[in-house]
Amino acid sequence: MFVFISGAARSGKSAWAEKYALSRVWGSRAPLVYLATARVCDQEMERRVLFHQEARKNKGFETLERDVDIAKAISRLAPSSTVLLECLGTLLANEMFGRGRGRDRDKGENTKVTAKIYEELTLLRAKVADLLVVSNDVFFDGVTYDEETERYRQSLGALHVSLAWEADLAVECACGQARIARQRG
Repeated sequence: MFVFISGAARSGKSAWAEKYALSRVWGSRAPLVYLATARVCDQEMERRVLFHQEARKNKGFETLERDVDIAKAISRLAPSSTVLLECLGTLLANEMFGRGRGRDRDKGENTKVTAKIYEELTLLRAKVADLLVVSNDVFFDGVTYDEETERYRQSLGALHVSLAWEADLAVECACGQARIARQRG
């Protein structure tokens, strides 16, 4: 099962995704893995990471941290795993801008990064029983951003469209409520 969950910051998407992941492994011994993409670089990010860790406490998640190159996590996952990847937007930002990468990237380089992430998610999806991908919705604030940020938003939008189209279940969260945007079969 492949599930794509999107929503604005603090929309309830993480809580919904965790609850859904738990429902997938209920009554089984299947591994439940939280694939964390955050890189703690300031106090705000540290606070957010601690908030999410506290929310997952005692729920049975094993946390696996990969802020870039998520394909490197595949060898550590059992085929029966349910994997919750949080967050696609953070992963994309890390790949595009982190560790000396890219403020000077052109559109072609961003396209390669987007394709790399898509390919890695496809590999991950083929390896595990369930993959849930959580992502931020950063498209409706009405602000015009600098060129680099707009390239990021375009890349994230392209990933959203592709993943939502291919997902068995695509979910949008707002105000703590989840809405099924698309469901196969």
